[in-house]
Amino acid sequence: MSSRRLIRNMGFYFLGIFSTKMLQFLFIPLYSKYIEPADFGYYSLTVSIIALLIPLLYQSIWEGILRFMIEKEGDERNVLTTASIYCFGLTILYSILFLITATSFNIQFGIAVLIMGICQMGVSYWQFSARALKENRIYAISTVVQSVIAILLNIVLIMVFKWGLLALFIANTVGNLVSIIILEANIKIIKGLKKEDFNRDLLKSIIKYSFPLSVNAVSWWLINSFNTVVITYKIGIDENGIYSLASRFGTIMALITSVVTMAWIEESFRSYDTKESDTFFNSVLDALIRAVFSAVALLIPVTYVFYQLYVFKGYGKGVILTPVIYLTAAYSAIASHLASVFLARKESNIIFKTTLIGGLVSAIGGFLLAESYGSMGVVVTSLIGFIVMCVIRIPMIHKRMNLRINYAMTIGMTGLCLIVMIICNLNAASLIYQLCIFVIVVVIVGIVNIDLLKYLLSSINTAIKQRPSSGNILP
Repeated sequence: MSSRRLIRNMGFYFLGIFSTKMLQFLFIPLYSKYIEPADFGYYSLTVSIIALLIPLLYQSIWEGILRFMIEKEGDERNVLTTASIYCFGLTILYSILFLITATSFNIQFGIAVLIMGICQMGVSYWQFSARALKENRIYAISTVVQSVIAILLNIVLIMVFKWGLLALFIANTVGNLVSIIILEANIKIIKGLKKEDFNRDLLKSIIKYSFPLSVNAVSWWLINSFNTVVITYKIGIDENGIYSLASRFGTIMALITSVVTMAWIEESFRSYDTKESDTFFNSVLDALIRAVFSAVALLIPVTYVFYQLYVFKGYGKGVILTPVIYLTAAYSAIASHLASVFLARKESNIIFKTTLIGGLVSAIGGFLLAESYGSMGVVVTSLIGFIVMCVIRIPMIHKRMNLRINYAMTIGMTGLCLIVMIICNLNAASLIYQLCIFVIVVVIVGIVNIDLLKYLLSSINTAIKQRPSSGNILP
């Protein structure tokens, strides 16, 4: 088990994910000031539908690429060529079908939606391929450049040209396209294509592995993104804009959790069935639980302050949703970490079944509660869906490995987050009140994590002492 490799990959993924996730967060003041809630609601609904269709239409084949290229080291080009030819063919077919549909139903910004969808698929394909080829540095660079391009285009097109909704589509698409170009220039997927490398049997094996994951993506969509459809249909497109902006605060949690999840999944593929794999898995899980719930507790009062200072128009009433969104992201991270056990064993069908149950709980509950409890009813059922998913997976994992979970810590930290949530909402408009709560939470979180903090400080001191001295090389 390579802790050093895991930490190195976490560093690359942090750089890449930081740029993309923080981009969504930093644009909150810009969007809330210049984009109407109804327009932002339409854009978010479009993004949500693309997030549903892309994995399903392409069978999440990039997941299979990552798995098979790691497994078949030395034959990477066969895997890439086989999957790439398949995806190119599907893209042509789907583009024709979409253009016919967009013309028939007069879809707003139909061409922009199509191009954005293709680029979204492409960036997933190239990024997973780069990770499989161990080009994590290039992956990180491409995402940083992608974010810079998107930032500049958002600022210029929204603030200067006042293009509104169209600016959102253009910035998203061009950013993804630039990322693809950078990745292609380095890993040369298209340039390396050779017809004779196409392997029909290999393609069947890849699809057999990735197809359950694509259906699983539908389940994830039900629990993560179906909320936008429910809120739009049951409450209104304006309310979906308010909810979608509030959901962007969840990207802060995704920044924390995605780094660990992405790096760990790769490591689980490479170290599966080693003697120390169970111990390492449990230690990562324990650290993840402490980190995500501590982050939630700290972020709640900070978010109330941020809303007072930087969120405009009617978006402000979405602040009450953000604590639940944070908790949902925390349990989503835990569920993803648990899922890596099944991924490493190629039991993707189990992930699908457990995610589907959680997704159905979230989707059905949100649909039933939306009219009576509004957006809060939808986000709460989404949280319950993730908790159900974790509860189902835990006993199944116990049968496959020596799983150890600190239940007292998990329940206690969840309770702390709920208490902070209630207290912050008692005086939501007072900045001083929220800052005082933040200071108190810092102390509590510090006490809870004292052992982890001591370990981190000790590791840093050890690393500093072991660093070789450059010495005086001058005569």
